[in-house]
Amino acid sequence: MCTMPDAARAAKLATGEPKLGVGIHLCLTQGTPLAGELRVLAKAGANGQAASLNQSVPELLHKLQWYRAARNEARREWQAQIEFALAAGIKPTHLDSHKHVHHWPLLQNIIIDLAKTYQIPAIRCAREINPGAVRSGAGYRILSLLARKLAKKLGPTSIQTTDWFYGLAATGAFSEQHWLAILDRLPSGIGEIMIHPGKIEDVTASSTRLVEERELEWRGVTAPSVRQAVSDRQILLHTFAGLPSKTGPIEQPD
Repeated sequence: MCTMPDAARAAKLATGEPKLGVGIHLCLTQGTPLAGELRVLAKAGANGQAASLNQSVPELLHKLQWYRAARNEARREWQAQIEFALAAGIKPTHLDSHKHVHHWPLLQNIIIDLAKTYQIPAIRCAREINPGAVRSGAGYRILSLLARKLAKKLGPTSIQTTDWFYGLAATGAFSEQHWLAILDRLPSGIGEIMIHPGKIEDVTASSTRLVEERELEWRGVTAPSVRQAVSDRQILLHTFAGLPSKTGPIEQPD
């Protein structure tokens, strides 16, 4: 997430793990813009502070809908974020976005064009499934509909995506018990499961709505029982780098 204060250190850590698949989490609603002056999308900093992208998703979508300049700035800002990651040594496996805003129709063509320009092989399409462990809200169902439209646009291109996605409704709830409840209910094909594991050192509610939940999800995804359940069900684990190209077979993990 290139607009955030710790982006440079995160990129350095990532480049030290060559087997780690790293995508670019494009952002228009949080952090410091990288594309210089943005008259519509960014808010000027007060008392000498840097400009900020901090805004709600509805604010962003309103600007995109009514101002062509906002759409031009979005393209320029996302391009700057990609170039920041490339300059830091990241070889992106895919593109996605903070708050999933790239699914919005006015941003779909932008992210596809950028993936083509920078030869980034995949884009997230959050076509949310419901394995029955939690109930999906109306907002998530709308996002899933937009994701299906995005996936359809990717069809004629060389850009890949997954067959299904899970994690919107279950954000912050991926405990060990949740994993064990869903593993028997996942569909066939290639899917992406979105989780937010981490340690809560120096993380506060002012910077993220997920604080204690990160520890819960860290314990869940590293639980020996979950690893064993994945193995028992012969589920292959991949990053986006393991997606099959549209002309070739899937790479097997080491």
